[in-house]
Amino acid sequence: MTTPENQTQDDGFPSANPIPFRHVMAMLSESVAVLRMGRVIYANQALCELSGKNRGEIIGDSFLNLVVEGDRTRVSTCLEQLDGLPVKFGLQRSNSAGRRVRMKTSALELQGIYANAQGICCSLTDVTDYEDLILDLQRENRRMRSHLDESESLLLALAPYDSNDILLANKYIEALLGCSMKDVLSGKRHLFDFVHPEHLPRVMEFYNGFPDTHEVFEMEYKIISNDRKTKWVRDMGNTLFVEHGSGMPRRIDHTLVDITELKNKELELQEERRKLESIIKNSTEMIYRVNKEGHFLELNPAGMALLGISGNLHQHNITDFYVNQGQREGVLRQLEQQGYAQHVVKWKVAGNKIIDVVINAVVEQTAQNEILTNQGIVHNVTHTLEMQKLETIKKLAGGLSDKINTPLMTFQMNLQMLREALQSGQNDAETLDAYLGEMEEAYRVIAGAMALVRNKNWEIEEVSDGYGGTIYEIEKKA
Repeated sequence: MTTPENQTQDDGFPSANPIPFRHVMAMLSESVAVLRMGRVIYANQALCELSGKNRGEIIGDSFLNLVVEGDRTRVSTCLEQLDGLPVKFGLQRSNSAGRRVRMKTSALELQGIYANAQGICCSLTDVTDYEDLILDLQRENRRMRSHLDESESLLLALAPYDSNDILLANKYIEALLGCSMKDVLSGKRHLFDFVHPEHLPRVMEFYNGFPDTHEVFEMEYKIISNDRKTKWVRDMGNTLFVEHGSGMPRRIDHTLVDITELKNKELELQEERRKLESIIKNSTEMIYRVNKEGHFLELNPAGMALLGISGNLHQHNITDFYVNQGQREGVLRQLEQQGYAQHVVKWKVAGNKIIDVVINAVVEQTAQNEILTNQGIVHNVTHTLEMQKLETIKKLAGGLSDKINTPLMTFQMNLQMLREALQSGQNDAETLDAYLGEMEEAYRVIAGAMALVRNKNWEIEEVSDGYGGTIYEIEKKA
């Protein structure tokens, strides 16, 4: 028959219950063991499940037998010192891989059969899944950090409402600013130290505007790096809010992209455009742009003066100035077929004056080759064509003079001889008649030569000059 001193209950403890709060510890989901002289005298159900052993296998056995061999020295030291500091170790399992646990220890006064003996209460927390998660997060953090450092953009994270507090920066800061990341994160240097003085007030206003004035915003400004090089950056700011934080800002993220090359090209294009606009504005030739229907979209001052246009430019159509609409159709046809056109046409311009102009035009098309606009330069060639006609007439006169020069000389010589005969008093009718006959013959030669040039030997006609105008040509007939 058992005595009360050694009588046990179903959980393996003597009925006198030497361990305080045993029923409470049995209800805990945390693993609990009570030790006396290094051996387990109590283990709750959570510890049995964690170790994969039943209570009979644990009670009375050394606690260190639950610890993986490599961690036993540390755990033994912890049990001796009882300093309250947690210790992590590997817990052996009988039926599967071990688990990582964190253990806290404290002294415990035992009762009953263990009265006046010091016990140790061990609380074990399974941290395996937690540490695995931490390791995964650390790996992911290293991977993300690697991506951030390899990025060709400067990434900055700032505390909300304090643009001087830089929480994070990637290594591209060294390439962009020529400053070490350590100096920036320690507060020795700041992005503002590198902003061009001309832009610094606007940049500080931009940064201080987060998150109250704007949540997402961007701007472009100049910086001066440590090597004194001036660079352009595009700074894109974004406010990150605390999840379920009722609009509480967590941090302000800024991404700075080096756009120096792009900005320089943009400035060059702006300068080229300014020069081009100046050339167009000051050109003495008409320069225009019209839509598909012919309505003016752009027209320089020389063109407005030539056409006599004032007021709303878009109310005027280039078609209205063509004397012959067939010529307009010819220009449009060439533009549609070739993408460019060169034509001489007649225009009725300011003061109802009709002039000849040369149009050099090109089209602006969509990706589907649909014509959107055409633009070109117009030259007033009226004076040039008139000069061409005069030159042709001069050539014609020169050709005719070659044909009548000899008969005219004969006519002149006989006239002189006739005058001398009359002055000498020699009124020989036969001689005078001979002079007059030669003069009459010279006249017929002159008249015949001119008729021959006009009707037989030479042919004069108007022909196209290849630009829609005409010139005079003289050809010798066969």
